[in-house]
Amino acid sequence: MLACLLGGPARARPPALVWKAELGSRLYSAPLVCELLPSPGQEVVVCAAEARQVVALSAQGKVLWRYGEGFSARLTPSPAAGDLDGDGQPEIVVAGGGSPALLLCLDRAGARRWERRLEGEMDWSAPVIADLEGDGAPEIVVGTTSGQVCCYDGRGERRWQTKLEAGISSLLAVADVDGEGKAEVLVPCGRWLYCLDQAGQVKWRFEAPVSCNGASVGDLEGDGRPDIVLACDEQTVYRLDAAGRMVWAYHGGYAGGGDGWMAAPALAEAGQGRLEIILGDGNGTLRGLDDRGRERWCYQFGRPIGDPPTAGDVDGDGRLEVLAGFDDDGTVLCLEERPAVDWQFRADFRVVSSPTLADLDGDGRVEVLVTSNDHALYCLRPVGRRGGRLPWPRRAHDNQQTGAWQGGRP
Repeated sequence: MLACLLGGPARARPPALVWKAELGSRLYSAPLVCELLPSPGQEVVVCAAEARQVVALSAQGKVLWRYGEGFSARLTPSPAAGDLDGDGQPEIVVAGGGSPALLLCLDRAGARRWERRLEGEMDWSAPVIADLEGDGAPEIVVGTTSGQVCCYDGRGERRWQTKLEAGISSLLAVADVDGEGKAEVLVPCGRWLYCLDQAGQVKWRFEAPVSCNGASVGDLEGDGRPDIVLACDEQTVYRLDAAGRMVWAYHGGYAGGGDGWMAAPALAEAGQGRLEIILGDGNGTLRGLDDRGRERWCYQFGRPIGDPPTAGDVDGDGRLEVLAGFDDDGTVLCLEERPAVDWQFRADFRVVSSPTLADLDGDGRVEVLVTSNDHALYCLRPVGRRGGRLPWPRRAHDNQQTGAWQGGRP
């Protein structure tokens, strides 16, 4: 195991603040960037927690609409977007905001399409949009703190519901892990990772000695077979095959004390068709593993990382950067030629969720969007040329929140 390098000074100039939108509420959700309107640029959707609102903003940071009906508690999960009805336009799906939680579908103008009440709450999990059957019609999958995993079609009709033995408070992942043409649903649930088939039946479960926090899916070795990377407490990571068998385990040297919680992994190209596994944890460590579970680099910042890192070439220099937000002091950190610090940005209070990377205004340059508990959404522009690849630009990889690596821009 490599010795972790301690935090040092930033090498590059900090990013420019393009705009800052004050939304009057703490923000826990990761920003969603998608095309809602025909006007130039993309739009941003976030959930304002205590305001109990879904808020859409223009590429210039102006509020376009707010929706706040039916929520009875703070709204923390990140929203998802996808074309649910086949009309070529995205719908926005939000879940949470009370007990029982509300599952809500909005059109691109912020009008309600449908809503459903779930059994239990949703706090740090999030809805996933994916085509489970492989028939071109997407479904919505959610998990709640009561242990329910529910699947709905694009019209809001429930397809199935499966009860697991512990509450669900982590990100789900959805991908065709066995290559049979239908998607599986991966559910971290207590000390288990469950794999459900497209009908909600349990195919297998993997048991860890500590709590499972999140899984991501990608072809680590470039051999055409998807792999599952599972992050757990005590800085523990497992690589599993499609049948849930352990390929290797990584232990990050957790010796007790502090917070050994580890967020769901990000995946990015490592060369020669292989993927790098990028991890952040509650002790403030960012690290990269190769496909065999060996540390490639390790960086110790000393402050808790609350959500998965993201990865992309944000400054157009042909090299991938890793970005993460820190839960206690509002720092957003960018690493390049890991583990050297490229730049830092400081919000006025905690940054709980992952930064989102996107070309917001269509000029070919990448913006970094950050939500903070200081009630603000920040739009940052790193110093550099036109942006490049964005292999893991958002909290759970893509706007559908599948947690599955596909390469390049989602």
